[in-house]
Amino acid sequence: MKVVIFSLLRKLFSIFRKLFSMFRKLFSMFHKLIRKLWLLPPCKKLDYVLQKAWKGNKPLEYHFLPYVTSVLRVLGWAVLVVGVIASIVLGLEIVKSGLMVGKTELIGVGLGVSVIVLGIIGSFLAWLFLLVNRELIYLFIHVKENTGNTTERITKEPD
Repeated sequence: MKVVIFSLLRKLFSIFRKLFSMFRKLFSMFHKLIRKLWLLPPCKKLDYVLQKAWKGNKPLEYHFLPYVTSVLRVLGWAVLVVGVIASIVLGLEIVKSGLMVGKTELIGVGLGVSVIVLGIIGSFLAWLFLLVNRELIYLFIHVKENTGNTTERITKEPD
């Protein structure tokens, strides 16, 4: 039993170390973005950085949408990682010592395992929902661009 607990603790420590490394990299990228914004002239700060973030060949009409898509991606991954870790910790706590909800005590291996499985499934679905919303924003941007291009071609007079 002790070997299983130590193995589980070692895996949890490895996950926490990777999570800490990911948050450190994320903070570093955010710090670089803030420094880049600070060094730009005041009138071009945000528009310039958001325009550089968008890989399109035309000037971007909706300056805030690429930022929103980046936030949705980061938020989706954070929800997935934190949700999986939280469901594992909560499930193990229910298995080990139980959980009081109102006047009812929840305890047991089956309940703990079901909390872990349902938590992981819920985290995955929340992650999927956030990434799908991100892709829908890209879809709307591309539909608008393609509609504009088609309108230009149709209304252009033949030479």
